[in-house]
Amino acid sequence: MVKYALFLGCQIPMRLPSIEIASRRVFNILGLEAVDLLGYSCCPEPVVSRLLDETAALATSARNLTLAEDLGLDMLTLCNGCYETLAEANEALKHDAEKRSKVNTILRRYGREYAGKVDVKHIVEALYEDVGLNGIRKHVTKPLKIRAALHYGCHLYREYKASDIMRKPNMMREIAMQTGVDIIDYGLERLCCGYPSMQADEEFSLKHRLLPKLSRMRSKGAETILTICPACTIQFEIGQVMLRSYGFQFNMPCINLMELLALSFGVPHRDLHLELHRSPVQQLVQKVLRVS
Repeated sequence: MVKYALFLGCQIPMRLPSIEIASRRVFNILGLEAVDLLGYSCCPEPVVSRLLDETAALATSARNLTLAEDLGLDMLTLCNGCYETLAEANEALKHDAEKRSKVNTILRRYGREYAGKVDVKHIVEALYEDVGLNGIRKHVTKPLKIRAALHYGCHLYREYKASDIMRKPNMMREIAMQTGVDIIDYGLERLCCGYPSMQADEEFSLKHRLLPKLSRMRSKGAETILTICPACTIQFEIGQVMLRSYGFQFNMPCINLMELLALSFGVPHRDLHLELHRSPVQQLVQKVLRVS
């Protein structure tokens, strides 16, 4: 059994608990042991925090990393943003003695010290590398015949182990294919969903980032949007509601990869509390399960 220190981040526990529920069920089925990382804080947020104060952002990340070091376990993230923040901080602090010294001066005030003894792994890496496609496929008892448009999320392209920025997105795509979904290519996979720009310009975010993606997905016949990033999930779900005030009507279900895996493994949809979604995921799944 592979063992990790689980970093849940902020968005999943507070706003998207069905993703946490699904992840824990998938971990149990696949034999991934995720040890809860007690006392963690925000990663912190990967876009603005470093622009405001790089040292503070690094110190916050380093403190979280020391919690995994205490357990002697590599860190596992379910969130693209958390992955980028923590993996980038880990790389910077491991290889920049000056930054590491500055951060540890801060951490020692709180009885902690960053040693650079752990790595940060995204959930798609753990699934692909530690379980494998065959290991996933053998647990699929209810293939889901859904036409899905993939949205990988910008932070999933951040790469620290290889030069190929498509390494993790390709992993996500191959993992999704094991569940039986029909992946619909729509040509705007790499366009940002608009979540970061929402903080600065709502109209730009919705009309020039989210709207083109939704329009293209729908025109290609996608029945659902498949994500791995919680921030992107929030943007797709809440953004569809907000677009109505601009005269655009969308009602596309948005499901997370971990929820998709859980459903394909035969976990009852009621156990996943899909009703907590702001998009019609529950209705889509009920329809698919009746058909199958």
